[in-house]
Amino acid sequence: MITSPSGKLIVFEGIDGTGKTTQLSLLARALSDRGLPVVSTREPTDGKYGKKIRELYRNRGSVNLQEELELFLADRREHVRELLGPTLQAGKIVLCDRYVLSTVAYQGAAGLDRDEIMAQNSFAPIPDLALLFQASPETGIARITGKRGESPNDFEQVETLTRVAEIFASLDQPYIRRIDATGTIATIHESVISAVEHVIKQYQSR
Repeated sequence: MITSPSGKLIVFEGIDGTGKTTQLSLLARALSDRGLPVVSTREPTDGKYGKKIRELYRNRGSVNLQEELELFLADRREHVRELLGPTLQAGKIVLCDRYVLSTVAYQGAAGLDRDEIMAQNSFAPIPDLALLFQASPETGIARITGKRGESPNDFEQVETLTRVAEIFASLDQPYIRRIDATGTIATIHESVISAVEHVIKQYQSR
């Protein structure tokens, strides 16, 4: 993986239902209020490959594991080429909802080799910070069905999320900061702000 040029890349990782999307939105607003240039994005993207991935939410078995991984890699290559790379080169702060570690965890949980997945993502910018939100799979499912009022998709089954959570727990990349995602939205936001301060100070002292 390559390093970010002049901007900063902060990614939000964790199993489904840990509040990543909510916390990304809150952080984007907080950084914007400080006058910082922030761009929010997500993976899978809304591009052609991202749309194909979202179709798998209803029928994950429609492709084999290698084909599934190739879709994620193609979506990320397009994302890096069209948004992440240019935005980081422009010196902005990028907040991304899911990134490489999610691919390692979810496709690793499905049976693919984690080290090989990481190697195949060597084209992707290394995050300056990966916020890894932690909560039990049961908590995640409860939030999906309760607060969101949704039915868990093919990636959100308890058995799958348990294996995914185990892989997330085993990751030890130096840019990872773990966030307790079991508290209130406000307390989790405070933890996020505390975790990103060193990256923001680096950004402002360029």
